[in-house]
Parts: sequence; C-alpha cells; structure tokens
Amino acid sequence: MPAPKCHCNVEPVCAALTTAHVPHMVYHHHHYYHHCVERDARDDGRETASPRMPRGFANRLTPPITTSFFHKETLSIFHEKHIMAPLALLLPLETVTWRTEVYKYVTRVRPDDPNFKKNGGEIFIIMVHGGTSNTGPFPHIKYEKTVKVPSSVIPMKQYPASNSGVQSGDDWSYTIDFMNTMPMFSNGGNSVFDFEASYKEDFVRPKFKQTGTETVNGVHFAAETEPEPKEVITDHPIIGLSVFKCLDPAVFPVTFTFEASVHVKGESEAAGTHVQGSISKEVTIDFDFFPVLA
Repeated sequence: MPAPKCHCNVEPVCAALTTAHVPHMVYHHHHYYHHCVERDARDDGRETASPRMPRGFANRLTPPITTSFFHKETLSIFHEKHIMAPLALLLPLETVTWRTEVYKYVTRVRPDDPNFKKNGGEIFIIMVHGGTSNTGPFPHIKYEKTVKVPSSVIPMKQYPASNSGVQSGDDWSYTIDFMNTMPMFSNGGNSVFDFEASYKEDFVRPKFKQTGTETVNGVHFAAETEPEPKEVITDHPIIGLSVFKCLDPAVFPVTFTFEASVHVKGESEAAGTHVQGSISKEVTIDFDFFPVLA
C-alpha cells in the first residue's frame, strides 16, 4: 500500500522521513503537526471537538467586544528559523516555528488613574504559545523556550508546570487549566464587571516530558527526553501558556525577549545539561488604553 500523501506545508520533511524508511517518525510527524494546526485554528474563544485531539480544548480568554482596556495581538516569533550545530557543521539542531497569542487585560482600576498601583490596579498579560519544533535525527536532551521580561513585569505562572504530567507507558499526558476572574470595564470604561478568563488544553507527548518554571525575570518551558533516548522523534508541538502581571500602565511599550535553545547532557549527572545552540528575538508589546465607547 502506498504511503499516505502529506498535505501540510512541511512535505519535504515527510518525504525525507519516508525515504529513510522510518515510518514511526512519519506517524509522529503527522500526529503532532495536525494537532498544532487544529489548536491554532480554534483560537477564537469557542470550544470545539476533533477526533485527533486526545481530550479537551477550550479557549475563553477574550471578553465581550464592549470591554474596555483589553487588547489581543498575534506575534510571529520565529518562522522556520534554524538553530545551527556548532563548529560550522552547517546542520540545524532544531527548526523552530513559534507563534504567540498575547491577551492583555487592565483590571480593577482605570489605567488613567494616577494612583493605579496604590488603588489595586493590575494589568495581566497572558501568552498562549503554539507552533512546531523540527529537531531532525539528533538525540538531544532538551528543547527549551524562554520568555524574558524586564523588571517592570512580574512572571506569575507557566503552564503546564514541571512534574505535572501523568505517565502511561512511553506517553506523558498534560493539562493546561487556567482560570482567573478579571474585574474589567464596560460602558466606555465607567462600569466594572467580572470576566471569567479561562483556558484549557489537554495534550500527550510520546517519549518526552514537558517542563515549565518561573524565574525572577521570565518563564521557561521545554520538551525533555531521557539522557539516552531509544527512539528519535523529529517533530514536537510547541505548547504552553504564560501568565505575567504589571502594576504600572506607564511602562508600556514593554520589550520581551523570546529565546529557543537546544541542550545536551553534560559529562556527569551533576553537570546537568548545557546549551548547544540558541536563537533569540526581542519583541515590543504595546497597549492601547483608550476605552471602548458604549
């Protein structure tokens, strides 16, 4: 029986894998790539179902259109950007396509209040990360994504967190389950209402764990395998949700630094891992604080 034809935009990768006679890699490539495409296509606040999705998905991060002091934008961090091997080997360790949906909310206090922080005002920034990571036939240990922020932005939470996965054989299941009540503004910014922002996504990683941590200046999340993987999986989805907070509207625009890096195992267990290669990009995020007129 002939191999099924790939209809995605990475057909050369499929052809290369098929030629190499590694059908398990072709299976993982299709499973993960279409998982990511369907996930991104549904990022419109509605809950939908798909036979390819392992379990649940629901994005309810967008408040009503009459809400003031809310803004959403889509960032294209990297598009098929290579992380190259060292020593001028001219081989990509990872090819990254990374997109981020950014949701910004002013809560509790109007942004034009001169005592915004003193009166309990908070600005939440939620990032929903998506995309693909093509790693090639290299047994590296960790493929990490980092979002670094200036001191005016507070890292709150990275989903899913490290050690939150449930193992079943070689598979690890994860859940992103975010919910937060946002006291937001309507009626031209003159009335307050509670918006229940929430996001839920379940996904499975074969052979790999996912880690997620917060630091004083950002968040990290990664797909991480055992020190000596028995099987090389060449495609991974980029999945994660990051929550930040800011207490001063005047700091906008704010510059975030996005970094993708490939890690390898050190010479000993105590040495941990070290970076084999990385790419980074600075992105300026602004906020239009004009109210929506009633």
